[in-house]
Amino acid sequence: MTNLKKGQFVQVDNAIGVIVFLELENSVPEDHLGIWYGEFSDNTPKYRTVPAEYCKLVSSIKSYH
Repeated sequence: MTNLKKGQFVQVDNAIGVIVFLELENSVPEDHLGIWYGEFSDNTPKYRTVPAEYCKLVSSIKSYH
């Protein structure tokens, strides 16, 4: 598996998401990660399972408030 952790930002293709579940958590298959791209369904966050090998750690993030 990978050294990625929950809460880290990752890039998958051209999209940026946040890791919310690791493999075998909350029905995430082995060698996959649960990635949230900011989507909701009926006010409930929706995440996608993605093969871990497709996830590239985002090295630079910015904050604002």
